[in-house]
Amino acid sequence: MRKTIVGLVLFVLLVTTMPVIAQVPGPGGPYNSAFTVQNMGAVDATCVFSLYDATGTPTYTSADFTVPGDGSYFVYVGGLSITNGQYSSVISCDKEVAAVANMTGVTSAASYSGFASGDVGDELYAPGVYKNYYGFTTNLVVQNTTANPVDVTVEIFEPGNSTPVETFNELAVPAYASVNFDQGNLATDGIYSAKISATGAVAAVVDIWKGSSQLYSYNPFGSGTIVAYAPVLMNGYYGFNTALTVQNLGTASTEVAVSYSDGTVVTKTVAIGSSTLFYTPNEGVPTNWIGSAKIESDGEPIIAIINEEGTANRAASYSGFAGGGMMANAPIVLKGYYNYSTSITCQNIGSSATDITITYSNGATEEVTGVPANGTALFYQPNTTGLSDGFNGSAVLTAGQDIVCVVNENQISNTASEDWLLAYNAIVVP
Repeated sequence: MRKTIVGLVLFVLLVTTMPVIAQVPGPGGPYNSAFTVQNMGAVDATCVFSLYDATGTPTYTSADFTVPGDGSYFVYVGGLSITNGQYSSVISCDKEVAAVANMTGVTSAASYSGFASGDVGDELYAPGVYKNYYGFTTNLVVQNTTANPVDVTVEIFEPGNSTPVETFNELAVPAYASVNFDQGNLATDGIYSAKISATGAVAAVVDIWKGSSQLYSYNPFGSGTIVAYAPVLMNGYYGFNTALTVQNLGTASTEVAVSYSDGTVVTKTVAIGSSTLFYTPNEGVPTNWIGSAKIESDGEPIIAIINEEGTANRAASYSGFAGGGMMANAPIVLKGYYNYSTSITCQNIGSSATDITITYSNGATEEVTGVPANGTALFYQPNTTGLSDGFNGSAVLTAGQDIVCVVNENQISNTASEDWLLAYNAIVVP
């Protein structure tokens, strides 16, 4: 039986003559994409992928390929024999797999995870969408994951307001195709949240851009949770800061308490359907700090995203976790691969200390022992002696307590003021 990954929106030298506010994912292109498929088990998987254009036409279908047990398979979309443009993808395998996509332009890059077929639905939520908010604007790219056309509606909410300020509709989106909703077309500048509704199952990606200098990307959520987790938060850490945005999906206002790993606790009220910002430098944590947080609602379901921003215009986003597991998969792990290297940060969300082990696809291993509850372990691949320069592979992280992990990719040796930071959520195995 085939297992399916959807929700990969891929670009091949994307060039547009439309106004700046209508570009996808934003200025700083043209863009190319690559994606990595990771086998989540020990037995080889046989896979195939197809790329679909805006009409739902399968423009490219690969031959069957093998993803080795506990290994990964890399595809550079820019190297395929297809016309320049925007595509969505469906990856089908006979074993459980995970997938992550990277997109890179001339001066910026971003990363996000594919949706497993069981994770898509007819409602998705985006905690942070913007029109010219401190220079940031977003677009939502929504993929129909079904074999039939679907209608898609996007509702936009202001902070503190449970009534949508604007609503957009796209009728009869073709099977497996994607459609773009550009928040540059909103009437008023500002920060918002969004609800995506459809007549069938959809996947989505949110792209956040600031001119040609910065690009973020994150996956929207299918549902909320009472407790969420953020493994990577920073206040002036090597010049990096973070912003945590929490959206209330419930039917009443809710009090949200953010418990930082240094012991600081900050509580704010979040209105129905809207979102509230916790900007780490303003919340009382120490300077030059890196840590994690537990995010708790007093009863209403919530979701959260985290934006990272640092010196040299580096910027990336990841989604808060609703829960963890004792295993997490990282499909893209790099050491000096075209100047990119990764770091992986895991948060112990269990009730007692635990050891966390990482096993790379080449067989190398590392371990951090005694990670306290709500504490973190950092695996920095440039310092991993078991990986050779130029390594492009995957990794599996295991622990004795539940963990959640985030992967950051960065061109560390490139000091140009360009956005070469990417981040994605490691795929948790409950």
